[in-house]
Amino acid sequence: MKKLLKTILPLLMGAALLSSAAADSRNEGFVPGRTSLEQAANMGLGWNLGNTLDAANLGSKTNSGLTTETIWGQPKTTQQMIKDVRAAGFKTIRVPVSWHNHIVKGKTLTIDPKWMARVKQIVDWAIEEDMCVIINIHHDNLSISQMKANYGFALSYNEKIKEQSKLYISSVWAQIAETFADYDNHLVFEVLNEPRDISGELTGNEWWSTEKKVMDVITEYEEAAISTIRAAGGKNADRFVMVPGYAGSGAASAMLSQYTLPQDSVSDRLILSTHAYSPYNFAMSDSKDTTFDEDDQKQLDELFSYLKANYIDKGIGVVMGEASASDKNNTQERIKWAHYYFGLAKSAGIPVVLWDNNSTVANGGNINSGECHGYYNRRNSSWYFPELIEAMVEESYSENN
Repeated sequence: MKKLLKTILPLLMGAALLSSAAADSRNEGFVPGRTSLEQAANMGLGWNLGNTLDAANLGSKTNSGLTTETIWGQPKTTQQMIKDVRAAGFKTIRVPVSWHNHIVKGKTLTIDPKWMARVKQIVDWAIEEDMCVIINIHHDNLSISQMKANYGFALSYNEKIKEQSKLYISSVWAQIAETFADYDNHLVFEVLNEPRDISGELTGNEWWSTEKKVMDVITEYEEAAISTIRAAGGKNADRFVMVPGYAGSGAASAMLSQYTLPQDSVSDRLILSTHAYSPYNFAMSDSKDTTFDEDDQKQLDELFSYLKANYIDKGIGVVMGEASASDKNNTQERIKWAHYYFGLAKSAGIPVVLWDNNSTVANGGNINSGECHGYYNRRNSSWYFPELIEAMVEESYSENN
């Protein structure tokens, strides 16, 4: 018995020390970094306010007002929700925002001041909790044919469409940058979200392209946004800016390798924005793929190895802005996935921002949809899968990763 205790006690003590160190780290407030690598690494574990301020309704240029926050079934965001997220160990919050339903003057592309104030209110709540906040342009990416009836932007080789798109992007970012000019690097701007050829009207495939020409359009649009942000004055001159490649993909190196980072007037302030619901069959598409196995581990090894070798090791910060594994009534396997995914990310210096759309199988989500990414129950301030969240927290703040 004594021999057994001598073997077990050091392990238990080590686990306790690790848990304590992780708890200390997650309880510390966010500290802005001096470099893109440091800024990203300091973000820790993040959470997305999904399907909320990003909720959108195409087909009209009429200002939809504040009602869009709840049109996709989410309750109105409260300050207590932000406090709950922070208390659970999340140090960063990404607030996806769609703007095209909130234009009140078409000629000047003026954003509804009430909508801007609502975005600012939620940003302020998060900063009061000493969190890092990411805001973006989310569902304003249109197909080319949608550009006539809607405000927004589209990937195109047509110069008129490109100019119309850049005008929209620049106008929106000019207003956002002016509103938040006095905010330091607790606030990060993500210039676009998953920019892609909507409906495949340009390239024939919305979600996949290795065409360098279309990648260069994305870079061109991002440069328009960045130059606008820098010119806005205040602390925008030094602000960290996140930039995605085609569809924001981090898992498809064949696409990402064709993407060129935009030019910036200041050095080391750009952060690559990536998304990876990986391994795809386990995390999203196949409702029968419910087991996290060695092949899945290999896919994640390749994903983070590529990002580290091509960005982190070259001094370019990376943020995994969206990640999740859809609920398939397989919580224990998702816990294994979380330990592996978030542990690899932490080792690489890449923060992960969990996508949360408040949908689970138990609350009516379709198990076959790949879209059951609910973690925080916004209606009763509880967590659907506490053990899953704890696995993410443990790996994100572990001193061993």
